[in-house]
Amino acid sequence: MDADVLPKALKAIMSRHGWSQVELAAELGVSQSWVSQTSRGVKDSGIAKVQRLLDRIGWEVRITPKTENDAVKRRHFVSAVGSIAFVPSPKIAPYQDPEYVRALAERLAQDRYEQGGMPVASTALRHLKKVGFVISGKDRKLQSAASDLACEAARIFYDSRRYDVAERAGSFAFELARRSGDVNGQAAACSALSRISIDRGHGDRGIMYARQGLALSDLSPSQRAWLKLRMARSLALVGGQERAARHRLAELGDTEGLSPYEKADMKGNVGVALAGMRAYRDAHAAIAEAVALSGQCSPLLLVAYKAWQAEAALAASEPLMAAEHMAALARISPMVSSARVNAHIAGILGMAARWSDVPELRQAREHLHSVQPD
Repeated sequence: MDADVLPKALKAIMSRHGWSQVELAAELGVSQSWVSQTSRGVKDSGIAKVQRLLDRIGWEVRITPKTENDAVKRRHFVSAVGSIAFVPSPKIAPYQDPEYVRALAERLAQDRYEQGGMPVASTALRHLKKVGFVISGKDRKLQSAASDLACEAARIFYDSRRYDVAERAGSFAFELARRSGDVNGQAAACSALSRISIDRGHGDRGIMYARQGLALSDLSPSQRAWLKLRMARSLALVGGQERAARHRLAELGDTEGLSPYEKADMKGNVGVALAGMRAYRDAHAAIAEAVALSGQCSPLLLVAYKAWQAEAALAASEPLMAAEHMAALARISPMVSSARVNAHIAGILGMAARWSDVPELRQAREHLHSVQPD
């Protein structure tokens, strides 16, 4: 069942599955109005977006050459003169396909980087439930891919401040990785669980998860570096462990093989740890570098670390510096939807209240307050 234009494709999908526009919208993660307008040919979306959306429900975009002979076998290649066909993917059960599940995890991660965790939390939960129903005790590739998906879901729930759900997803990710023999998957789950504990202020639990991950053998350099960083952040939350936390940070050095996102996030985490230990000068430098790096790869990180810049300046009793960062934060914070960032900004507004006699800070505080969710 093929369709040569998107409106026909959406109608065919709804007919095939017996879905209403509302149900199709929920499966795609878009609004019902988008489905309605696109089905009527009123709205025209780019191929990249359409391909990403249809991939979520097991359909794909094929671009084939135009030909006068309908009997000519279609070849899959990108051509400016091609026509688009929307067809079901060859897999009967997409959630049983490890490559498909891993692609879903990557898509969720990209959405989180761009939008924040809140807009994609329901999609992450839906994927997690569906893949949970098809996990078997024998398919190690599927277990490993599902672990990636569950780990990304844990990060999304963490960013949405749904901590209990995040911990369950992280524990599920660890168990799947353990069953599949995926060491780096286990390490990623331990890192995610430690991160969740840190955000909750549970330093002891953060140490436990980081230590569990570091005990694994044959870790990649990046995974080992992340776990050392989680250990340092956790130690900084425990009284009397500042020296040990600094030692762990000093061990990090320059880690090879990190993505731009990971480089930004790692540098920012170092800065946050230093700020927590009142090493403000070094903290300012590290967080500033994280802001510069994240501006190239992730709106979520950009907003998060700009917020940390403002908080570190307030903690260091530098209201003019804080005012500058808060003014910038007011302009970029509406770019993402992150419950974690929103809570952080609320804390900044509270910290800044003591400097209400500083005109620049008072104005920056008003601007930041005006863009916060009700």
